[in-house]
Amino acid sequence: MLCSESSDSGQDGMSPAPPMMQCRTSLEQVFGSGIRYAAEAEGATLELVSFRGSEALLRGTRLSKVLQGGGRIFATSAGSSATFGLSEVVDRIDVFLSHNWSVHRLKKFIALTCYFSFDVAASITISLASLIGLGTWFGVVPSPAYPKVLAPYPCGVLCRVLGVPLFFLLLFFSRDVLARLGHAGPLVFLDKTCIHQVDLDIQRQGILKLGAFIRKSEQMVVLYSDVYLLKLWTVYEVASFLAIHPIRCMKVVPVSQSIVFCICLVFLYLYSLATLVLEVYVSFSYTVFLTASIAGVFHSVGLRQWSRDRAAIQLRLGNFSVRNCVCFIESDRALVCRNIAALMKARRVVHMDATQDEALDAFEVLVRTDLPSAFVSALGRRSFKYKQYLMLAFAAQGCLSLDYLGYQANLPYRSLLAFALLEFSLVFFQWPMGFLLMEEMSSCCLHWHGWRERIWLFVSLIFFVMAPTFLAFLTFDTLREMANESDWALVALGVLDIFGSLAIFFIASDRKGRDNRMSGHGSCTDIGTLSGTTAQLVGHAEMTDEEMSEAN
Repeated sequence: MLCSESSDSGQDGMSPAPPMMQCRTSLEQVFGSGIRYAAEAEGATLELVSFRGSEALLRGTRLSKVLQGGGRIFATSAGSSATFGLSEVVDRIDVFLSHNWSVHRLKKFIALTCYFSFDVAASITISLASLIGLGTWFGVVPSPAYPKVLAPYPCGVLCRVLGVPLFFLLLFFSRDVLARLGHAGPLVFLDKTCIHQVDLDIQRQGILKLGAFIRKSEQMVVLYSDVYLLKLWTVYEVASFLAIHPIRCMKVVPVSQSIVFCICLVFLYLYSLATLVLEVYVSFSYTVFLTASIAGVFHSVGLRQWSRDRAAIQLRLGNFSVRNCVCFIESDRALVCRNIAALMKARRVVHMDATQDEALDAFEVLVRTDLPSAFVSALGRRSFKYKQYLMLAFAAQGCLSLDYLGYQANLPYRSLLAFALLEFSLVFFQWPMGFLLMEEMSSCCLHWHGWRERIWLFVSLIFFVMAPTFLAFLTFDTLREMANESDWALVALGVLDIFGSLAIFFIASDRKGRDNRMSGHGSCTDIGTLSGTTAQLVGHAEMTDEEMSEAN
């Protein structure tokens, strides 16, 4: 049962404190008048969240070793002395990886590379593509060109042909290259490598210290899938992490979204190649919108499925039951339940003399009431970040723009500047705006299925995504033509570029959701506010003998 009185409620003249007030216990309350209760709780807390006396159990694995070979370490949960040898004794852990072994290894590999290697891959790809464009401009880089049917100038092909393949190579293999250069990446916790899988005695000690691994981790990366919240271990890991760390330290990486991003990037790459072919052999170049529409449909379907998954998260957590959760190894259930019960008692959520069932009931209440908002807040409102939309826009338009600009050295200065501003708006404003509109429309009318859903996707894609985006393009293109002779049109084009790009950046960056996560809003109320108590108990237990006596 939940706490109904404080540990010192037996003193004369003191009335029982409300349960929520008892959960927010200060250091003086725990180690002052409640010192006897804290002493009883301290042993359970230390067993969960401290490596005192067993520092050699704290181990971490370099990210490059986790990702090598296409993430083959995720192929099976079975470990060996060799896999344990991939880890090393450390004093801290950068990232705690929380995942399910039932999810295919390639899905987890793609999700992890998109999270850890995206910035490096995107930066190098855009930089090299820009260098190719500049090299073509100055005549340093030889580039095959073809005469456009609808324009009086040639256009290069190298950026469109090489851009996206280069990005994927860097995304999937940059960590291997960096490891050979001496940068092995952050230290991560992976149960298969950091907990011995052969020596059963060491394995049990490591499992008992799962809470201590979590406390020593600066960040948790959740590889979310549709089975994540149905597994007992992963729900326990998330709840334990939020009991010790603020919610801003938890990053949720949906496995499905990473795959959708990569597939959409492939479709947009095909779209970019289609522009190359169609503009040579077809007089009406707008037929390339057909390939863009195919990519848009797939993107909408993927976003719509994810919107349904987001809506199901709160339902799953709202109906959470420890007894109904699935355990990958059923024999671990008793161990997890004991850990949960010890955590609830040590955190004074239930009495020290409460039964295990009462402690589990209390844990279920916390998960059902507080974890849904915390988990959704960690996900953020947007499916993709601005940088991901920018990379999609670069694949669809940026490479094309660089191929165009590489052969425009002979254009008049004003015409060249106007053309560059138009291409800038396409990459940084118009395409990202289309993706954002697509995301908004995909999250509407989720209760529709079958023919209604198909009609809605078609109508929304045509009238609420492509139409506004096409109107924006016509507006910018008209200003570009006027800018050849009008100064105000050139200034208006530049101003619209800046303000439009900034507006899309702030909308896609989900600033409101980020501020909520940074300020703690949407985090677990009971779990989050209890984190101070655990830190106090652990800090007290890690004092020296002299400091302990002085404090007492």
